[in-house]
Amino acid sequence: MLKQIILLIGPTIMIFIGLSLVHNVLITFFLFYGWLLFIPLIIVYWNKENRNSNRIQIPLSKKSLLVGAVSGLICLITIYSFVFIFQSFVLDIPQLQQLLEEWDFSGKKVILLVLVLALINPILEEFYWREFMYSRLLPKIGNVTAIMITSIFYSLYHLIVVMETFSFPFNALAVVPVFLAGIMWAIFRYKLKSITAPIISHCLADIGIMLVYWYIIVPS
Repeated sequence: MLKQIILLIGPTIMIFIGLSLVHNVLITFFLFYGWLLFIPLIIVYWNKENRNSNRIQIPLSKKSLLVGAVSGLICLITIYSFVFIFQSFVLDIPQLQQLLEEWDFSGKKVILLVLVLALINPILEEFYWREFMYSRLLPKIGNVTAIMITSIFYSLYHLIVVMETFSFPFNALAVVPVFLAGIMWAIFRYKLKSITAPIISHCLADIGIMLVYWYIIVPS
């Protein structure tokens, strides 16, 4: 039980250390993505009892590709449109720009960081939450509870980010669509028996966030 709790809360601790304590995006990336990548590898491939039970399946079926693309485009358009229309209410852009500078999210490395957020982030997050953690919890607590638990803890570290970047009360409310997206991607994983659709959908959603950065935050 303690091991599961540590695995669930670990990514949030990494984000908290990197952003709230160290105030550096690059260090946050190393801590957070290091956890998402290496912890599952250590457990799955170094632990004999898990070595044969956790086989990641990524079938590229037309249905998975279609579901991922359509849902992802809807997420992308919704994210960008909402922020574009309500930016004066949800964003304090000068304060956000200052915060990003404090986090060292500036300079030439921004392009690399954006690529990581748009491409690597969806893959590692979906592997960790919708494959690794979901597969571990499913036999113990059942499908519905596994979906809810993984979505809650997936949303938890996003709360740290949105509390800093959005104006109140939208910073508190912004975590709700993150939670709903987590549920949606977990349902895709369950129904399609693959994380292909969640990865594609998640990737497009993150691209929507990057478009907000490039076309709304940076020009100001």
